[in-house]
Amino acid sequence: MKFPEKNGKTSVWADNIILATGSRPRKLNHIPIDEKIIVTSDGIGNFDHFPESIVILGAGVIGCEFATILSSFDRTRVFLIDKQPRILPFEDEDIAEVIANELESKGVTIHKESELSSMKVVDGKVEYELLYRDGRRETHVVEKALISVGRIPNVEGLGLEDIGVITDGQNFCENEDCTTNIPNIFAVGDLTADIALVNIAELEGRHAVEKAYGLVHKPIVYNNISTIMFLRPEVAAVGMNEIQARKQGIPYRVASINFGFISRAIAKRQKIGFFKIMVTDDDEMRILGMRAVGPNASSNIQAMALLIYMQKGVQELAEMVHAHPSMPEGVQECARMLLGKSILKPSVFGVSLKCYRVDTLGNVHAWQHKKEAGVFQHG
Repeated sequence: MKFPEKNGKTSVWADNIILATGSRPRKLNHIPIDEKIIVTSDGIGNFDHFPESIVILGAGVIGCEFATILSSFDRTRVFLIDKQPRILPFEDEDIAEVIANELESKGVTIHKESELSSMKVVDGKVEYELLYRDGRRETHVVEKALISVGRIPNVEGLGLEDIGVITDGQNFCENEDCTTNIPNIFAVGDLTADIALVNIAELEGRHAVEKAYGLVHKPIVYNNISTIMFLRPEVAAVGMNEIQARKQGIPYRVASINFGFISRAIAKRQKIGFFKIMVTDDDEMRILGMRAVGPNASSNIQAMALLIYMQKGVQELAEMVHAHPSMPEGVQECARMLLGKSILKPSVFGVSLKCYRVDTLGNVHAWQHKKEAGVFQHG
């Protein structure tokens, strides 16, 4: 219901309210962002030519994606500032290593373990100074700069504090299954502290509408969310990774296979990449998560999302008939390795095939299923 304007303002009344205000790039006060020379992801589309050089502050998903895009045209020298020992610090090391190697092969310079001391525009160029952990200082001059240090929710001017909606220290709305502390006010998308992805926002938006009309019978499940990182090679993920499992003290088992062992990848001459699946450290071996690195990686993860949702193990995956030759055969082979049924033996091929378990303390142990161990004993 809309009420007439009063003092230049219009009042709107509703039984339920859904907050879906989105987010914007985070800015840093000491950096003069003008969206022309020093830009965020909102302003990089304003470029009318490929810059000769650019520095990117932030080695997360957005920073690495733009580093991939710009370096792929072979017209821009790219520098990437990373205060961590490696890029993509939230992902497993094997993934970060593949992406870093590919970026560097395209001429990207990664300033590892460095912090930005200053950045300013001098004579139309960007001058920035770095301080490394070993005490070194470096000054560089490039044509453009991209600031990619995360996003912040759009909450200013909403008046949430006036009606008692609780937010956390970073202005994200605190919510339980999309419902704020006020029962008829819902928060979805980037306004919440959940994963800031389009598919999550759409899922939460639909869920909130159905919840408002009393049509929801179970909460949203987030443990099988699928994501894509548009890098070279592409990275797709579903469920938990090793960093998350170790942080939570969850024991698990892992199997991974290099694309060089998959017939379809060999035929396509696309052998850079791998599949990796994580399962529970018990007889059920329920799927915890999967990572796919390589061309069209996102086309190979959805079956795993379903298995996670259904709390199924690798047995179903191993027994499923896969098309041949196809990339998902590599996923099936991971399941067979965990079950001791694969003709490919990690003990023979080393780093290209891996099969191991990690205990609650994070200690790594070789994993060999009792069936496979029995074959070797009798062989």
